[in-house]
Amino acid sequence: MEDLVLEVETRRRIYQVVCDFPGPHLREISRIVGLATNLVDYHLIRLEKRDIVRSEQGDQFKRYFAENVSISASDKRWIGLLRQTTPFRIVILLLDRESQTNKELSANLFKSPGTVTYHLGKLVEAGLAVKLKDQRGFSLSDPRRVERILMSFHPLPEVLTSGFREIWEEFEFFS
Repeated sequence: MEDLVLEVETRRRIYQVVCDFPGPHLREISRIVGLATNLVDYHLIRLEKRDIVRSEQGDQFKRYFAENVSISASDKRWIGLLRQTTPFRIVILLLDRESQTNKELSANLFKSPGTVTYHLGKLVEAGLAVKLKDQRGFSLSDPRRVERILMSFHPLPEVLTSGFREIWEEFEFFS
């Protein structure tokens, strides 16, 4: 029956995006496939009813994952954060430099300290980052786990085209 559901070209394209980029939300999928959100939503509902795709409510968005891919609940939460540009960039910087202060992250990201504080709070709450004992710096809670997720994780095209492609390609080169 799964084959019949995926016979529809549009549905197959949507499913392929969910497989290639685990954890996108509705508008991200819509942008990638170039279709209206209501049409993408219709097809995602059909895929969910057939247990081909599963949605999970995150902090801000409902995110979609292929049913045949085994990802733990905490990894899904981390992937959801990595799907957001600023948290993704913070994580890459923390992987590269092990620890940084809010001020250093703000300077490296060209973001206000308040914006960085907001996103660091989300990363700490999810268990992805930790505040160091000196209360000034931050580091990743489990860099190896983050690297494992990133090895099977592909950033969405818009994240890579927003001036971050070089850093990502450098990260892949050293992995």
